[in-house]
Amino acid sequence: MHEFSVVKSLVERVCDELSKQGYARACAVRVRRSSAFSEQALREAFRALTRGTPLQDAELLVETTEHLARCSCGAEHVVHSDDLVGHMFVCPACGAVMEIDEHGDLWLLEVEVEEPGS
Repeated sequence: MHEFSVVKSLVERVCDELSKQGYARACAVRVRRSSAFSEQALREAFRALTRGTPLQDAELLVETTEHLARCSCGAEHVVHSDDLVGHMFVCPACGAVMEIDEHGDLWLLEVEVEEPGS
C-alpha cells in the first residue's frame, strides 16, 4: 500500500523532530492530501504507525487538494483514489492512459505540540 510507506516516512520525520526539539508528544498533526491519496488508508496507517510513539494520541487533521491527470487528447480530470488501478487512470474522454502528476501525495502542514512539563 503506497499510503502506508508515505505515512511511515511522515511519522518518522515528525517523531525525530519532536525528539530534537525536546517535546514529549504531539496533540495534533495537520496534513494536506492529494485527492488520489486515500483518506481512509491514510487514517488507518497513521493509527497503526503511531502506536507507542509521541504521536499516538495526536488528532489527525486532513485537508484535501485536487490531483489532476492530463491526457494527450487535451482532457484534464481530477483523480480520486477510487479512480486508480495501480497508478493508472484511463481518460473518460478518449480511453487512453492518462499521465498523473506525481508531484506529491501528502504534505505536512503543522504539528501542535504539548509543551514540556504539561
